[in-house]
Amino acid sequence: MLTWYKAIVLGFVQGATEFFPVSSSAHLVIAQNWMGIRESAQTMAAFDVSLHVGTLVAAILFFRWDLAWLFGVWIKPWRAKLKTKQISTAIKEPSARRLGGLVILGIIPVCFVGVFFHQFFEDLFSDTMMVALFLLITGAIINATRKVQNNTVLLENITFKQAFLIGVAQIFSILPGISRSGTSISAGLFVKLNPESSFRFSFLMMIPIVGGAVILELRHLSHMAPPMILSAFLGAVMAGFVGYNCIGLMLNWMRQGKFANFAYYCWTLGTLVILKEMFF
Repeated sequence: MLTWYKAIVLGFVQGATEFFPVSSSAHLVIAQNWMGIRESAQTMAAFDVSLHVGTLVAAILFFRWDLAWLFGVWIKPWRAKLKTKQISTAIKEPSARRLGGLVILGIIPVCFVGVFFHQFFEDLFSDTMMVALFLLITGAIINATRKVQNNTVLLENITFKQAFLIGVAQIFSILPGISRSGTSISAGLFVKLNPESSFRFSFLMMIPIVGGAVILELRHLSHMAPPMILSAFLGAVMAGFVGYNCIGLMLNWMRQGKFANFAYYCWTLGTLVILKEMFF
């Protein structure tokens, strides 16, 4: 049963893993399995939506001025006001106008695949062993970036081709255990973006992607019984609070060149889950 305290634990798991390259979806599947939560698929889908709302709000708050500048620059009254903010001095108006469009370009591939193959990928999430195997693959992808940590291309100089390639890489994150941030940040590094720029572009794309997914999944909320609403609320608040703080941590680690170290975590957790499924 999904009690309020289990909801808080899952909210912590979601918030702590959504912004690290370790696949929050994998952690939720594993945590729900290990805590013995046996709610209906509709109820858990509704609960997962609430958790993603929490981390979505955290991301919007953290990147609020980036978002306001990149998309507000298209609106003349906003443009004058936003020029007083730090983001406008970091990314000049022509680059911001172009970058906003490239963020939209980057989400098109994963949105296309998600809409047409949503049910197929959703069915894979019930298989814990499959999640663990893909988590090992995530580790391999992250580890492969060790030689591309010293890139110098800044966010405002990202090209059409680079944005599209990062967007294509995100398609694989639909698989359970393949981290969205892990694949998109890695792709950014592989196409020569510097670590901080890869991080920022990844999460600027994450906001519309998760926002769209939440809208598509809102139908599941009707399956949530009244006693579950409190659990969902507590889980969402925890996910948002923890997630906001984890964004700052991850940004600092990217600046310090520690991104590739997450590979060890993915390999360790994936191996432990496989051993548990095989022998316990």
